[in-house]
Amino acid sequence: MNEIQMTFYSLLNLFDRSLWVKLLSELERLFGQKLSHLDVNDPLRKKVSDLETAADYICSIGKEESSRRLFGKFGKSKIELSISIFKEAAPFPNSLSIYFPEKVIGDKEGLCMLRNAFEESNRCLKSFYSICDSMDTIASKRKATGYAVDLQAELIGVFWLTYFGKAYVDYFEESKFLDIPSRRIEGLDGSMMDLGESPISIAVARYQVEALLGKESFVDPSLGYDKPVGKNALRFDQLR
Repeated sequence: MNEIQMTFYSLLNLFDRSLWVKLLSELERLFGQKLSHLDVNDPLRKKVSDLETAADYICSIGKEESSRRLFGKFGKSKIELSISIFKEAAPFPNSLSIYFPEKVIGDKEGLCMLRNAFEESNRCLKSFYSICDSMDTIASKRKATGYAVDLQAELIGVFWLTYFGKAYVDYFEESKFLDIPSRRIEGLDGSMMDLGESPISIAVARYQVEALLGKESFVDPSLGYDKPVGKNALRFDQLR
């Protein structure tokens, strides 16, 4: 099964209980399912009693710990999430990934839900970069070196839905976004690209948008070496 994945990258302090209560309550509303499990281990065993308790659990980190990784799921919907948050957002940014069963793109209601969840999550997390597409498409951008993508050296790519914060809109030049299907998200000053009806019905090819913005800023899976930090992408200190 080719699941749908959305991932958000943020430099915001995500050890913020009220932020998680707000975001998770919005996701519950959009998904029509309660957050049922949240655990630092997978498979998930710890059940969620309420969002306040869940938010406390997310933000609970030991004095000697530098990061926290959690997994969750929403009832019987087969929608799952993973959270990675750091005390210091260097060299890694905070991230939230949400995974949906492939059937969600089978009708307009499901596609609308995906777009709404993408927009609301960006609003809450103040993402500097976020993506949504089929897991296979995102996985196709895996680096030849086998190392994780350093987002201070390059971005993963352009996908079905892609959000760039204002710093990246300025970096790529705002005028280029006029030639790409994109729009603003209410409450944010970046730009959200929406390349087609669904991940399997794209009006503008992903690689064409990468070429327009500057393909050197995105992962080339065939490249056998790592790009230098700050040459083709913004450093985190430039995004704050």
